[in-house]
Amino acid sequence: MNGSKTQTQILSMPEAFRGKGGGRQPVLVVVQGEEIGRRYLLNESRLVLGRDAEHADLVVIDPSVSARHAVIGVDLDGQRYGIVDLSSRNGTYVNGVRIESGGLRDGDKVFVGGTVLKFTFHDSIEEQFHGELDRLMHLDSLTGLYVRRWFDQEFPRAFENARKLDRPLCVAMMDMDGLKSVNDRFGHHVGDRALQLLAGTLKEAVRETDQTARIGGEEFALLLLRCDRDLALHIAERVRFQIRELVIEELPEIDMDLSASVGVAFFPDDGADPKTLMRVADDALYRAKRRGRDQVVLASDLGGTG
Repeated sequence: MNGSKTQTQILSMPEAFRGKGGGRQPVLVVVQGEEIGRRYLLNESRLVLGRDAEHADLVVIDPSVSARHAVIGVDLDGQRYGIVDLSSRNGTYVNGVRIESGGLRDGDKVFVGGTVLKFTFHDSIEEQFHGELDRLMHLDSLTGLYVRRWFDQEFPRAFENARKLDRPLCVAMMDMDGLKSVNDRFGHHVGDRALQLLAGTLKEAVRETDQTARIGGEEFALLLLRCDRDLALHIAERVRFQIRELVIEELPEIDMDLSASVGVAFFPDDGADPKTLMRVADDALYRAKRRGRDQVVLASDLGGTG
């Protein structure tokens, strides 16, 4: 990102504080807000913080944060840290005091909209700890897939990145048909094992660059990056076929009779924003269920309501 627009503001900060990081990495950690626990590594000299992924380096999912809210800056010697408000709608506050520009010290709290970020330093051990904490917070304990909270945060970022770089993106919504019947007939321990097997199927089906999430009890989302229509259909159909073949090896006598209904939507063809793309993928999923389940439906094939 070109930082020329904010260079003069950073260098003219009147109260930039000289702190000694001691080789530790400066970070902002969300301590209050929708993305509590999220960390932003300050690994460049000038980073714009804001709501709009197209114009901000540090994207904060918060409607009360401006598209370009503030700039976090590091002086050339790597020892001076400061923040400049970019005429934001709701202002920028440090430790509860509204500022136009000022320095940042270890432990300072930055208030933007309804989000509070703590400015601090992490060494390699702390970074490993917080990385593991992030992993535990964002993974479903049963399946090992990402949780809904993670997906709601990451999908808009992936979408904006695809839009900015003019790259295709696919989102597939999937329901596991028949799981309620499995729970009722054989018990929840069998249903849980089926979910674990499904998670393994999803992980094997997608590429390393793709992501999978458990959205609800038996609903899942696949986020396929730089993925064309043919490849997305191949992945969705492979998952659907493999789910029909799921067998619990330790309980081979149980016929679970599972299937999957899948709705697939593409950017840019099916939606110009994340909310629309999710909605049409959901519409395609419910069309697949109404048509008898165990099938993949493209959003482009809906042709209106049905």
